[in-house]
Amino acid sequence: MRGTTASLALVTAVLSAGLFASRAEANPAVQVSPATLGAGGTVTIRVTCDTGTSQTVDATSQAFRDGTVTLRRTQGTVYAGQATIAPAGNFSSGGPDPVGRLSQWGVDGICPGGGAFHAGFTVDRGR
Repeated sequence: MRGTTASLALVTAVLSAGLFASRAEANPAVQVSPATLGAGGTVTIRVTCDTGTSQTVDATSQAFRDGTVTLRRTQGTVYAGQATIAPAGNFSSGGPDPVGRLSQWGVDGICPGGGAFHAGFTVDRGR
């Protein structure tokens, strides 16, 4: 009987650890708006994390003028902020990020609970 109780306790501990691990690895919901914008424009990033233990979360993108923007907790586990896209000259053939008229970019970050977020948007140099 003692072996059965110990085995049951071990199985329960393993299953519980698995539940907590999967919670930490959940993908946060992220929105980028607008999905397409001109160089020099402003994009809004909104992330819903599993936990909201921090007042801020950083979001990074090579397309952002400053590279990183701080998202502030707005309510519960939702973080939001705005970033300015680099000027058109940065995306031209002579700039640091040469691309065509339309280019796809990503925004990345880590929520307080460790969940990574990623979303894409398009920069239109012709706008």
